[in-house]
Amino acid sequence: MSTKYLPVVLLVLLVPFCGCIQSDVNNIEQLIPQINSHLQKGDEYYNQSATNLNSMEFNSALQNADSAYSELNLARSSASQALTYAQNSNDSVFIKYLQLALYQIDAKLNATTDLKTAAQLFQAGNNTSANLKVRSANAQMESALEFQDEMEKLVNLNPSKFKTA
Repeated sequence: MSTKYLPVVLLVLLVPFCGCIQSDVNNIEQLIPQINSHLQKGDEYYNQSATNLNSMEFNSALQNADSAYSELNLARSSASQALTYAQNSNDSVFIKYLQLALYQIDAKLNATTDLKTAAQLFQAGNNTSANLKVRSANAQMESALEFQDEMEKLVNLNPSKFKTA
């Protein structure tokens, strides 16, 4: 008699669990466009800040660096939330992808901080230190590109996990 109800009991216990996993994946899929949007805006502000810096428009460079940092922080917050969902779902592909996304964002945040510091140093007339910060910012952005390449490889290896436009 008890074995007769076992499949029903297992199904009742398993359905909510599957719903949780699917819900976590859905949450990740909803957050990824937000992450990408904030990254794009952060990149635009960063590039504008670098352009301002090259034109010696230090106040504009500082303002754009602040805006870049704000957007990148929003991307980081969303990526952290998505990583929590990925960890809850035990989906190793999404976990790896989102860890790489956080590494990329952190590199961009560091680059933005270096760029802002460079602008402040240029304003103060400390060109030698400012140039070191610019080189550091460039190195951080190169690291960010390496993380992006790793993310793209992961997407290409797992196309069924990622919606492509």
